[in-house]
Amino acid sequence: MERIADKALMLASCLGVVAVAGDAGPVAVVAVALAVCVSAGVELALPSRPGVAIATCCVTTLLSAIVPGAFVALPLVSYDLARTRWRVTWALAPVAAAWAWLMQEPRQAVAAALLLSCCSVALSLRCGCQIELAGKATRLQDDLQDKLLALGEKNQELEEAREYEAHAAALAERTRIAREMHDSMGHLLTRLVLQVEALKVIHRGDAVATDELSQVSDGLNEALRTMRASVHSLEDSGVDLGVELNRLAATSGIPGVQVECDPHGTPPAEVSRCLVAVAREALTNAARHAHARSATVRMNGMPGIWQLRVWNDGEVPGTASHLEERGMGLRTMRERVESLGGTLRVSVGNGFEVFASLPRREHS
Repeated sequence: MERIADKALMLASCLGVVAVAGDAGPVAVVAVALAVCVSAGVELALPSRPGVAIATCCVTTLLSAIVPGAFVALPLVSYDLARTRWRVTWALAPVAAAWAWLMQEPRQAVAAALLLSCCSVALSLRCGCQIELAGKATRLQDDLQDKLLALGEKNQELEEAREYEAHAAALAERTRIAREMHDSMGHLLTRLVLQVEALKVIHRGDAVATDELSQVSDGLNEALRTMRASVHSLEDSGVDLGVELNRLAATSGIPGVQVECDPHGTPPAEVSRCLVAVAREALTNAARHAHARSATVRMNGMPGIWQLRVWNDGEVPGTASHLEERGMGLRTMRERVESLGGTLRVSVGNGFEVFASLPRREHS
C-alpha cells in the first residue's frame, strides 16, 4: 500500500512536469502512460525476475532521455530505479535529465523533472527501509511466537516428567513399605506363632492353657494373613508397567533402549509382573549374551490380549531352535507366560525378538 501511494504521488509529479513543459505534445502523454505500465510490470516481475525488472527500468530511462518530450516520465521511472541492488543505476535518471537539457528541452520542465527524480529516489529508499523494518519486526514476532510455543512444549514435557518421577517415587515407596512390613512384622508374627505352638506342646497336659494358647495362635495366624494381604495389596498397587519398563531400560546396560508403552488400560498386577519379568530377562540376555547396542521394548494393549515385544540388534545365533537348552532363561519366561494362559515366541532374523502374548479376558 505504501508503494502504491508513493507511485500515485510520482504520477502526479509527472503530470506536473507535463504542465510545466507547456505544449509537450502526445509524446509526453504516451511516455507517462508507458511509465505507468512499466511500473506495474516491475511490481510483478521484481520478486521473481529481478533482472528483467531492472533491465526494463534502465531501458525506459534511456528512452525517456533519447525520445524528445519523454523526460516527463523520469520521476515515476526513478522510483523503480532506486529499488535495484546496483546503485549505479540510480545515476541514470540525472544522466537522462542532463541529456534532455542538452537536447534543448524546456529548461524549467527538465529542472523540475530532475528535482522530482531525486525526491522519487529518496522516497523509494525511505519506503524500502520501512518495508524492510516491518518485515524484520514480523519475522521477530514469528520467531518469538515459535520460541514461546517451543517453551510451552518444554514446560509441558517437564511437567509430565515431574509427574512421572513423583509417581515412580510413590510406587517405589509403596514397594519399600511392603517389603519392610514383610521382613519385620511377618518374621515377628511367624516367630510368635512358633513360640505359641511350642508352648502348646509344653503345656499339652493343661487343657485350659492349651485352649488359651490355641486362641492366641489363631489370632496370630489371622494377623499374619491380614498382614500378608496388606503387603500383597501394597505390592500390587506399587506395580506400574510403564514405570517398571522404563526403569529396566535405564538399568539394562544397553546404550540405546526405546520404550513404548500403550496398554489402553491398567493391566492386572500379575500380568504386569509377568511382562516385567519377561522384559527384564530379554534385556539381560541382550546385554550379557548378544552385546546389543540398541533395543526396543514395545507393550500394547488390545481388546483381547496384552502384547510385549522386546527386540535388540545384538549378535544372534543362526537359528532360534534349542535356545531354551542353552541357559538363556527362555524356559523360565515361557513357563511364566504359559502359567497365565499366554504364549511366548522367539524369532531370529533382523535382530533378536522376544514376543509375549497374554489373554486379557482371564485377568480383567
